[in-house]
Amino acid sequence: MARERFFLIREIGAGLWNELHHILTQLLAAEIVRRIPVVYWGKGSLYFPADSINAFEEFFMPVSGVSACDLASDEFSFYPYKWNSGNILTVPDYTEKDANVLMKQLEQCSADVFVSDSYTSAEEIIPFIPEDHWLFGLGRTELFRRLIRRYIRLNEKIRELVDKFYDKNMKGTPLLAVHVRSSDKITEVRHLHELNEKYHAEIERVLEKVPGIRVFLMTDCIEVLDEYRKRYGNLLIFTDCRRVPKNGPGVHFQEYENNRDKGLEIIMDSWLASKCDYFIGNGHSNVSQGISELKDWEEDMIKLLY
Repeated sequence: MARERFFLIREIGAGLWNELHHILTQLLAAEIVRRIPVVYWGKGSLYFPADSINAFEEFFMPVSGVSACDLASDEFSFYPYKWNSGNILTVPDYTEKDANVLMKQLEQCSADVFVSDSYTSAEEIIPFIPEDHWLFGLGRTELFRRLIRRYIRLNEKIRELVDKFYDKNMKGTPLLAVHVRSSDKITEVRHLHELNEKYHAEIERVLEKVPGIRVFLMTDCIEVLDEYRKRYGNLLIFTDCRRVPKNGPGVHFQEYENNRDKGLEIIMDSWLASKCDYFIGNGHSNVSQGISELKDWEEDMIKLLY
């Protein structure tokens, strides 16, 4: 029997959905080369609590039956060669890697453990999917949806928190989820404020179609929440989470007493949004993209603004 080979996916020190998209891309690479995936978020993760062993598992179930600690053993060989049993859980140097380089390394790698410590875009990995693979022929969104269904599962404690909020505040009524970005997103999307002005017309279209539908608002911005509370009143639902001024620094870079709470806030909002009937989001945002991938939305029930 051939010796099992592993694919250790490390954190890249980014926002939560950026991290999850990195994981999904690396899971795709692991699928292509048939290595057993293992995800480990260490001290380089923005969501690593002081008392954690693996920040990823603070929120999600393991992606396989093997843990990162299992791989920290002298019985295994490692690639890239800078990694060994004594340092694979230390903070990696975050870089980007061309897909051609990554896949060539993977195809030629004979080491027991391939450590994924670099970011590669999913679009560059997709052409390497063989024709007989179960993911062949899919675009990025559908591919990520299927990988999420297979690998990204909330752990029991987080799932209970999501369900408890839903049952108390959202159950039994039609729901429209709305994700509005502000703060540091302006550095990436120069027309962000103009884009945000488009939301109300889209929301009104849904309200005309489904009178009385509740609006579940996700936003990182204090001013946006105030505006929506005045405009939509009792129709509005939102979670109690950290928000910043309109042009302030990103929430994911804020100091939290417990970084677990930082991750929990965005996970709660994202998975609650996936329970809604309609969704309007920012097409430039990893969070909105992630919500669009969490379930098979009907085409006329989701709108990403650009």
